[in-house]
Amino acid sequence: MSAGRGNPFVGRLLTVAAFVALGALVWKLADVILLAFGAVLTAVLLHALADPLVRYARLPRPWALTAAVVGLTAATWGTLYLFGREAALQLAALSELLPNAWRALQGELSRSVLGAYILDDLRSLQHADGLIVQLGPRLIRGSASAGAAAVIVLFAGLYLAYNPSTYLGGLLKLVPARGRQRAEEVFKACGKALNRWLVGQLISMMLVGVTTGVGLWLAGVPSPLALGVVAGLGQFVPVVGPMVSMIPGLIIAAGAGWETLAWTAVVYVGAMQAEANVITPLVLRQMVELPMAVTLFAVLAMGVLLGPLGVLFATPLAVVAYVVVRMIYVEDLLGERPPERPTERPTERPAGGTG
Repeated sequence: MSAGRGNPFVGRLLTVAAFVALGALVWKLADVILLAFGAVLTAVLLHALADPLVRYARLPRPWALTAAVVGLTAATWGTLYLFGREAALQLAALSELLPNAWRALQGELSRSVLGAYILDDLRSLQHADGLIVQLGPRLIRGSASAGAAAVIVLFAGLYLAYNPSTYLGGLLKLVPARGRQRAEEVFKACGKALNRWLVGQLISMMLVGVTTGVGLWLAGVPSPLALGVVAGLGQFVPVVGPMVSMIPGLIIAAGAGWETLAWTAVVYVGAMQAEANVITPLVLRQMVELPMAVTLFAVLAMGVLLGPLGVLFATPLAVVAYVVVRMIYVEDLLGERPPERPTERPTERPAGGTG
């Protein structure tokens, strides 16, 4: 230590080495860090459900969180009781329909020259690091670890939700004293942005899932409920998720005939257009300001760097990064304060006064 203090070059070298070691550790523990971020999202969701009870029913925050957990559990079990059996049957039928529909589609494509070229490309993708056929066994093999990770995220999220000040205080102690107040403001702004994004995303997923399921049922596509669930879940990953969720429905529709395929394509395109031009502007953009181009490149970058978990959490991580860059770099370092939106003033001040 004395040598580092006496020689500035040695001190800088040690600092750089420490940062490199820290970066290597973060990279090594990337999956664990992403799971921890998933726990943060769980806590944000529970607080979002508890906020109306705190604001309007005047319940204490712990009681409101307990009511939110009980209500969410009851809603989940009720949904599974009402639709779980049918959804499970349709998912099982979907797993049987997909291989048969894929074989039928291959037969139709092989009858034309253009279709043969397309089929060759699809087969090359199928054998290139495992799509279509190889994806199923990989998902089955990873289901146990995914279930264990979900349980860890759930319980860690409960701990975070009930004791946020403990964990926030621990993070703030890592920040120098002169910057703790600003760091606390940044953390709270990130939590507020995640709250808004998550609520809007859940609304978007529900609307797209219901719209797609009903449209596919009217089009006569088998297993519309299961395909609607897949379409709704696909909305969690912008741009990439909706496109991937279309593939099972289109393959099954192709096996049922070209007319069914055409109507299925209309349903999916209509749902995507409604999501892009109606749902997103009215729901998501009113809750969190995140440019779509930023979202797309965040999904691509996180997918390349961190794989499936990176894709799953790319958008909420982009939301956090957007808030941090705006507050730390744009506002603090550059000294630029973004203009306040006029719609925020009449809505936020009364809420603060009543809370």
